[in-house]
Amino acid sequence: MNSANRHSQPFIMVLVVTIVLLVVSQLNTIFSIKGFTSKKVDPFGDILMKGKARFMPPSRYIITDSIIARDSNALAERSSDPSNVLDFGSDTSSSLAHFFGALNKIKTKGGKVRIAYFGDSMIEGDLISQDLRAEMQEAFGGHGVGFVPVTSVVAGFRTSVLHQFGGWTTHTLLDNIPAGHTLGISGYSFVPAVGNADTNDVTNSSWVKYTAVKQKHLNKFYQTKLLYGRSNDKNYAVINEKKYELKGEHSVNMLDIGHPAGAQALSAKFICSSPLDIFGFSLESDSGAIVDNFSFRGNSGFPLTKVSQQIYSETNDLLNYDLIILEYGLNVVSQGVTDYSWYHRGMLNVIKHIKSAFPHSSILLISVGDKSFRIDGTYQTDPSVPLLVNVQKGLAEETGCAYWSLYNAMGGSGAMVKWVEGDTVLANKDYTHFNFKGAHKVGKMLYSKLMSEYRDYNKQNDQ
Repeated sequence: MNSANRHSQPFIMVLVVTIVLLVVSQLNTIFSIKGFTSKKVDPFGDILMKGKARFMPPSRYIITDSIIARDSNALAERSSDPSNVLDFGSDTSSSLAHFFGALNKIKTKGGKVRIAYFGDSMIEGDLISQDLRAEMQEAFGGHGVGFVPVTSVVAGFRTSVLHQFGGWTTHTLLDNIPAGHTLGISGYSFVPAVGNADTNDVTNSSWVKYTAVKQKHLNKFYQTKLLYGRSNDKNYAVINEKKYELKGEHSVNMLDIGHPAGAQALSAKFICSSPLDIFGFSLESDSGAIVDNFSFRGNSGFPLTKVSQQIYSETNDLLNYDLIILEYGLNVVSQGVTDYSWYHRGMLNVIKHIKSAFPHSSILLISVGDKSFRIDGTYQTDPSVPLLVNVQKGLAEETGCAYWSLYNAMGGSGAMVKWVEGDTVLANKDYTHFNFKGAHKVGKMLYSKLMSEYRDYNKQNDQ
């Protein structure tokens, strides 16, 4: 054989193999034998993918959580189901690590886990949050309804506690707050009437009464916590016929009263010599899960910054929140809106405000749910809803929070019509708000998705 033929042999062999592989790649080479599954022959797959990667735009919604990323199967499963909780934590920690750590601590050492659920009219009257609370307390123990305001426009609508009151002046996030007054964590301040504090006469005093309901975990209060503002004068609260002086030099102060045998009702009357901000009561237990409902009708989420970081921080020092839930957007959705960059800027400031005030708490953003309006006699999803949902998901990624798409969990486009007009009616005829059955379903879904993340977290961390 001459020298020219020897030098051409390798080239010919490579060419022949390449031709064979190209021919085989056009055939179906995927088969399974005894659990082994072959792969499709694709000789240039890696080369082509590397070429595409150079020009592929980076996804705005890549899941960066290292706990999930370490398990590619878990990542694929979450990505394929848009109703799952997405974790946009850092490369070294889950955004829900603090919350999950608190749940693990309850199982091993006891103690308490606390959730603050902020939202608009979607959670008014304790909707959704009462079902999340019921599931949490059934799994992790605990009693009581948690934080309750002093007055409420939906007191007669709420079913998780019976609530009566009289004689109060109320300030809110939407008011011009008078000098000398401060809003509490819920965005409200309740000011009792001023009288002669040197007497024990409560005849004309401001009052509030909470009565436990006949539901599991809500039928007794084992601990009462009264949160109030600065009090340098003679101010008193008469709680279940016992008089307590309300002292406090901090922006947020707390009177903590135990009821070892469990109280079925709590009655409070106030004798104050000067105006005093009462922020609310928490009716709870000394262990287990506590879920506080902070609903505010008509709130876009932006007004949360009107509550100072100091108020949030000092309240957190007293109550210790493990998870902050933010569910807003209902009052932002509007037909014809195609640009939500202004919402992005506003909510970015809100999230930064909350993260600074609750530096160790996990934060979960929940998207707006589906909302429909009538076009030519039929209801359909407002086109601005999925646009806002997309922006809310981007906010979660940008700020390193966890995210749950209520819109996708409901079923996506057209879901609200099905929830209103289905065999089981889950939403009201405004095609916007859930009824009790719908809220119950959402609360259980939220709990289920959180617990799915919790189990995966423990699995990945060998808990």
